[in-house]
Amino acid sequence: MIVASAPGKVILFGEHAVVYGEPALVGAIERRVRVSARRLKEGVLRVYSDALGEGREFSLDELQDAGGAFRYVKRAVGVAFEEAGESSGLELRISSELPPASGLGSSAAVAVATLKAVLALLGADVGAERLASLGHRVELEVQGSASPTDTAAATYGGVLFVRPGRGIERLSLEGELPLIVGNTRKERSTKLLVARVRELREALPEVVDPIIGSIGRVTREARRCLEEGELSRVGMLMNINHGLLEALGVSTEELSRLVHIARSAGAEGAKLTGAGGGGCMLALAGERHGRVLEALGKRCEAMPAGVTFQGVRIEGGR
Repeated sequence: MIVASAPGKVILFGEHAVVYGEPALVGAIERRVRVSARRLKEGVLRVYSDALGEGREFSLDELQDAGGAFRYVKRAVGVAFEEAGESSGLELRISSELPPASGLGSSAAVAVATLKAVLALLGADVGAERLASLGHRVELEVQGSASPTDTAAATYGGVLFVRPGRGIERLSLEGELPLIVGNTRKERSTKLLVARVRELREALPEVVDPIIGSIGRVTREARRCLEEGELSRVGMLMNINHGLLEALGVSTEELSRLVHIARSAGAEGAKLTGAGGGGCMLALAGERHGRVLEALGKRCEAMPAGVTFQGVRIEGGR
């Protein structure tokens, strides 16, 4: 049996503006998806999810199907078989510390951890760059379109500086980044929210374009501050970024309330993370970590989620 895990992610800066060519900063968080894999004599794939409390069995012919239950797992197994040039009956067990459909990269973490576990079980040694590419392929085949950012975060860990059309750069940072995530548990559609911003920009380009440009400038300054360890300034920039996202209409009353609760409890800064319209917010807690966590925990599902500099990994095997 092989056990692999991969981290989730948060968008630290730059959401929505990245659609228009501005950079984004993405952090892998120490909230993981774990996949254990073992061979079966039977030619089937059995998948169990601890979170769902249920399992399913699939024939190996169904691995080309990019829909239905456990679709990311099925395609990841199919892609791993192609990469290894070998197939086998498998049993996979999945446990997750990431709430589903929350914008924290759970699907990418599932895909990358599954690929890592199955490839290791089959004795196929692939490097991180290839693994990230395979993970992105899985997301593309399931979703139809997908950024490589989430699967890169799950593969490499750390903080990534994303420049559309110019690649992804992993930053060299020293010290911890003490984050807290607050989850509204409100589902939202990234596609719909991106479309709303596009409509707003088309209606008022002379107003919206400077907002998008300002988010890009905030993101570039945040990169510098992170690299130089200026966390109080990073918090200030988070607050500005949230205000700009509010101006684009992607925050909600609940998200903004949680942002202000975190700030009032002593957070260095706080903002929504991801597409908005629900999902999660993010606080840079600083020295008042416990106080911020307690204050948010009274109003939502709150969890420590510091940046991890370790991406996908093998945690056990025999």
